[in-house]
Amino acid sequence: MPTVRVCLQWTSVVFSTLTLIVGVLAALAGVYELDKFNEGSAEHTEKFVQLGMAGALILAGLVGCLGAIFGSIKVMVVNLILLLALIASHIWKVSHYSETKQLDATEVYVMDLWMKELVHHGAMQDLQQEYECCGDKGFSDYTSLNMKVPRSCFHTKDGIHALYPYAEGCMAAVKRAYLQIYRYEKWVHCGLIGYEVVGIILGITLCCQLTNKTRRYTY
Repeated sequence: MPTVRVCLQWTSVVFSTLTLIVGVLAALAGVYELDKFNEGSAEHTEKFVQLGMAGALILAGLVGCLGAIFGSIKVMVVNLILLLALIASHIWKVSHYSETKQLDATEVYVMDLWMKELVHHGAMQDLQQEYECCGDKGFSDYTSLNMKVPRSCFHTKDGIHALYPYAEGCMAAVKRAYLQIYRYEKWVHCGLIGYEVVGIILGITLCCQLTNKTRRYTY
């Protein structure tokens, strides 16, 4: 039925557009987080993997839109292959999920910044301001070494600094924040698997409708 086919085509266009938007947002998030990790580290490499998956989402969105608009079965098959590859990559990511590994990587990251702070004062500034923490384990890390507690260790409002520095150390604060993000990313991957399965079902249904249309023209 032409009406069903047209509805499927426009539904596929909307779905592919959403896929394109999700891919762009994932790419922007990956680029933003890339600078947070040392080059060559496991986390830094994982962000490149995220960028690759985001690129595949963008490509799948573009191909899906073109296939649906022009009613091309061959283009839709390419879109289905891309979605299957994305599902496989999400499953791979979820299967390698390890909170212990994530915590170890975060510990190395914070400790590296703290070591730099001891040599060049100010290396911890951005981290302390963003996560409202102080030092490695607390502000006593500074005082025990006869170092001045930096301004980034104090809560600031309207240009006025708090009397006392943040009590929590950056190791605990950053570990907690990064672990929360890591858990969130796991559920995002699971959600995308379901989303892409819907896309595959939609794509196969549309391909069947387009095949029936081709057969009618042949007859």
